[in-house]
Amino acid sequence: MDSRLAMARVIDLTPADESLTDEIAQLMFTSFQKYSPEWLPDLARSRVEIMETFDSGRRSRVLLDDDGQLLGWIGAIEDDYAWEIHPIVVSLTGRRKGYGKLLVNDIINLARAAGAVSIWAGTGDETHSTSFSTIDLYQHAGEAIQAFEAPGDHPVTFWSGIGFSVVGVLPDGEGLGKPEVHFSLRITSPSLIKN
Repeated sequence: MDSRLAMARVIDLTPADESLTDEIAQLMFTSFQKYSPEWLPDLARSRVEIMETFDSGRRSRVLLDDDGQLLGWIGAIEDDYAWEIHPIVVSLTGRRKGYGKLLVNDIINLARAAGAVSIWAGTGDETHSTSFSTIDLYQHAGEAIQAFEAPGDHPVTFWSGIGFSVVGVLPDGEGLGKPEVHFSLRITSPSLIKN
């Protein structure tokens, strides 16, 4: 385990945290350029995404090390049954060290405490990087989900790597020929499901 992970803490990000918000905006802009350049075309749009997480029914959580340095950030949209994670980003030097999973688990705990039964997230394929962009999803969505592949550094590998399942794909969700991939995770016991 990364020693910084053991010392890390997740707290609410607030509108008063202007310096941290600026740092997160820069991190998001840099991080999403490879696979989602249209979603965050500039720093101003990155900042808007963060500011929206301060709205009612939203959560904005930041992961800091013991020195107060930014390790990652996550936003969530509350719902009675299925909270949406939107967005999440981890520092460039902190990737593949468990920080993203720690942030997701924090949201899972908050959602579970609020009575939600699942968590979901989506990611786009703006750059035709996944196997979804090589097939007519309107005709072959089931087959495409079964044979789904993506580059090892694509965000979809993060979601599948922490236990989320691909539960759907929205053809053209990010523009013509640019699908949106949806992931979900049940956060309550399946034994509570009534038949």
